[in-house]
Amino acid sequence: MKRFMLLTVIIVLAMIFSSCVLSAESSEKSNPLATITVEAGEHTRIDTPVWINIDVIKFDFAKEPFVIVEVNGVDEKEVAAQYEPGSPAKLWFTLTGKTQAGAKRVFKLYARPGTRAYWSTVKAEKDDKALTLKSGDKNILSYQYAVMPAPAGANSRYDRSGFIYPLWSPAGNIVTDVHPLDHPHHMGIWMPWVHTRYEGNLVDFWNVQDGTGTVRFSKIDSSTSGSVFGGFKTVQEHVGLKTSEGEKVILNEIWDVRVYNIGNLEKGYWIVDFKSTQRNITDKPLIQEKYRYGGFAYRGAREWTGANKAYLTSEGKTQVNANATRSRWCDMSGAINGKWEGVTIFSNPNNFQHPEPMRIIPDADYVYFVYCPSVETEWVMEPGKDYVFQYRMFVHEGKPNLEDIERVWNDYAQPPKVTIDSGKSDNKIVLFDGTDFSQWVAERSGPVRWEIEDGTMKIVPRTGGIMTKDNYRDFKMHVEFKYPDMDAGIRGQSRSNSGVYIQRRYEVQILDSYGLEPKNNDCGAIYTFKAPDKNACAKPGEWQSYDITFRAARYDGDTKVENAKITVVHNGITIHDNVEIPNKTGAGQPEGPNPAPILLQEHSNVVWFRNIWIEPQ
Repeated sequence: MKRFMLLTVIIVLAMIFSSCVLSAESSEKSNPLATITVEAGEHTRIDTPVWINIDVIKFDFAKEPFVIVEVNGVDEKEVAAQYEPGSPAKLWFTLTGKTQAGAKRVFKLYARPGTRAYWSTVKAEKDDKALTLKSGDKNILSYQYAVMPAPAGANSRYDRSGFIYPLWSPAGNIVTDVHPLDHPHHMGIWMPWVHTRYEGNLVDFWNVQDGTGTVRFSKIDSSTSGSVFGGFKTVQEHVGLKTSEGEKVILNEIWDVRVYNIGNLEKGYWIVDFKSTQRNITDKPLIQEKYRYGGFAYRGAREWTGANKAYLTSEGKTQVNANATRSRWCDMSGAINGKWEGVTIFSNPNNFQHPEPMRIIPDADYVYFVYCPSVETEWVMEPGKDYVFQYRMFVHEGKPNLEDIERVWNDYAQPPKVTIDSGKSDNKIVLFDGTDFSQWVAERSGPVRWEIEDGTMKIVPRTGGIMTKDNYRDFKMHVEFKYPDMDAGIRGQSRSNSGVYIQRRYEVQILDSYGLEPKNNDCGAIYTFKAPDKNACAKPGEWQSYDITFRAARYDGDTKVENAKITVVHNGITIHDNVEIPNKTGAGQPEGPNPAPILLQEHSNVVWFRNIWIEPQ
């Protein structure tokens, strides 16, 4: 009897414990970190990678387990997800299968481990010469960081590092060439400039035989293997070999290359993204002269010659008539071992000169292609400024299929809209999450003319400020901003001037004031009214933040009875603590009892913004 009673007690306790666990799991499942909605928009999507800005979620994605599930009625299906640290931090996943134009799909993000023990990955593997991206046992591309010697008998100046070779097709054929005998300076996929001038002298980083310039690998910054993408970031140096100071690094370049975990031999394609960020690290300009080639370059498979090759651009042009014209994309293809394969290269809509001019030699008996922004105009790479060039490669089996190419183009140029709802009880409103200007209007009439660049909003000088569609009274606000490192000769209010205008009335100044004694018109100042208590500025090129708490002026009818009050935390340091503002500042609108928009000022300078939210009080 005692044994029976003991057994009964154990069973009851086990049931209670099990009930508690199930209740906890149920509660966990019913309280996601966020709900994510993906809208296909005007275009049908197939296996499209998407991302969300997760800076707005208070969760340590680098250390704690998480899972994304797709919600379909009562069913929830886990999807592969990948955390990407950075500014902003991103969470990637793939919109798997086919999503019809106009459709929406809903996902939930939970703070718990997934049940899938293994997702397939794109892997980054390194040996003593190259870093290779692979899907399973299939090679996709190799980045050559070791110096590849020139062909036998060729000038040693053709020794090169810092380029992609080989690029393989899904079937395993090499669709690039390196050191071809006709042009030993052609290096698979590479990005040097040709007719540049530095200190008044020619520097040719492309045709290296004249000994004026070259490009060298510097270091591997990082590599990533993951269930959504694998990739790497590397640093390269564009070196002037005969400057007034002798050999000198003129451009510092960062390559960000990734392959998405979609497509394979069965589906017949890879998708590769390429991003080059170049900065002139000297104190003198590098002039890009108008010239017929130089830029993002591709040398096709050695087998693609004669009738065994084809070109096709987005404008329907071919090898005979495409040279020096512009395109959104260009496809190059040919047969290897009797099997036709190709590579489509897409120009990003944010690129300088997009749709970009091309260099295609009309009578060449080989495949060679360059997106070249210098074809039609001279331009200048100023000291301290970043110049960004982005491209996508669609590596495909078979002859070019226009429907597939345009689908990939739409994913690249007009990606699905992804929105995130933190599911919290607060009333936080995301004003900018890196995707669109849906919460903003132009200060003057017409559409917003600023640009979205890699998840940030970028001021386009002389296009006017932008302001929120809605009006606000009392609130907490978070905004992040970054300004470039300008020439030392540019001083005072000309150094990356912008501002956050509270209610369009009171300006919190944005300015490059790093290392200066704070004044009432410097960064963080309540413009012309009060200097910040401390100079909390970061260096140019680094992201900074304002956390603003604002209480609007109080009115009895049209009579002000209490001044507005503001607290500003700049990069984590309180620079104004509940300061009363007696009147509008600078070019602000007159004070009044009504709520009003937030305005971001355009003051003829480039400034970037990201991760903006507001919480009405």
